[in-house]
Amino acid sequence: PPLSLSASSDIAPPSVTVLGGSGFVGSRVCRALVRSGASVASVSRSGAPPSWCADADWSSSVDWRAADLTRGSRESLEEAVGNPSAVVSCVGAVGFDVRGLQLGNGVANAEGVRAAKKTGAEKFIYVSVASEVAESAGWLPYYFRDGYFEGKKDAETAATATFGEEATFLRPSFVYGGEGFGLFPPRVSEAYGSGVEELLSKEGFRFLADLLPGLLGVAFRPPVSVDALAEACARCALGEVEEKDLDGTLAINSAADWPAATGLTEFIDFLKEGASKAQNKLEEMQQ
Repeated sequence: PPLSLSASSDIAPPSVTVLGGSGFVGSRVCRALVRSGASVASVSRSGAPPSWCADADWSSSVDWRAADLTRGSRESLEEAVGNPSAVVSCVGAVGFDVRGLQLGNGVANAEGVRAAKKTGAEKFIYVSVASEVAESAGWLPYYFRDGYFEGKKDAETAATATFGEEATFLRPSFVYGGEGFGLFPPRVSEAYGSGVEELLSKEGFRFLADLLPGLLGVAFRPPVSVDALAEACARCALGEVEEKDLDGTLAINSAADWPAATGLTEFIDFLKEGASKAQNKLEEMQQ
């Protein structure tokens, strides 16, 4: 983990509130911030840590708060946001209902932007979607175009209008991580995703991705680790990254100073080791 920013007890640590902090990405942003020495609050509907980290030592350092970005009094939302120096929003929604997608991606984040500004936040960091994916909206069903992507666009517009140059956008395409697989939202494990990232980062696949149109090209872009995305979010919130628009895996990994994915190499090494052991066993049996 990176060195703590709070080197002296006389210096107050930076304060960051994570909207959607109980989610897949948000919870890992909380972890990255805690490890960097920040004072961290999470705002989510549940107001509780997810099961994967509920018993982790760092989790007890997060102030888990419950609030709904689109319902309830605005005063209660502002109270939950607190008085941070920066706000990170990992809030998003998937589904098939256009209005629900607009609410979960657009309205919710616009309300988060408003509350962040009113409570005195200096920076707003938003996890959006890769521009190449957004530009391929026409390849997808209408509810993605009119709901998901329009909602993301509305959120970015609100953040830019309110925070100007202090608004930062991270734009991943496909995010992988954790231990499991899922279909809705689509998700693959850390080991599998790392292998895919390493493979698609090779020059031949980069050339193919540049050549193919729309979602065909997107399919050949390397995905990004949720831990790399979280680290990049934390560094942006703490003022350690100058770039304000981190579009795609390469930009996010660079901001996070993340090592190259090695999942494919590790899998090949595993197969080689297994083959070697099997060969040795066979030779022993033949003696």
